[in-house]
Amino acid sequence: MNQDYLPLMHQEGIMAGENYFDLRSAEETLAWLKEKLDYLEDLGPKERKAMESGDLDSAEEISIMIQEIVEEIIDRGIVVRDQSMMIFDFPAIINNMPAYLCWQRGELGLSHWHYLDEGFAGRRELTGEEAIMERT
Repeated sequence: MNQDYLPLMHQEGIMAGENYFDLRSAEETLAWLKEKLDYLEDLGPKERKAMESGDLDSAEEISIMIQEIVEEIIDRGIVVRDQSMMIFDFPAIINNMPAYLCWQRGELGLSHWHYLDEGFAGRRELTGEEAIMERT
């Protein structure tokens, strides 16, 4: 996906048990996110084509559609960590500590996680040994 079509989104402080995902809810949300990213990927070239042809009304409509999708992603509690590498974090509580279930565009599913201060470099593969707090 061309990074031009996903404005930078970054959220901090989504923890303390407020808005977090367990593995099941993150996987369900990931399916939804993939659909949204596919749609954004389709909208990007359409917006560029409209701008290049001088159809500013269409370009603005598409831009608004893109922004609405981005807002939906944010509203779901997903954190876009790196828009160029398409890295997404799903806030979670793992081993009784704030953490993220981590997904990068192109990966089949959620298979990695990391604590808050570790970032992408500290990603670990999910083994099933982790104690991921369930949502109630």
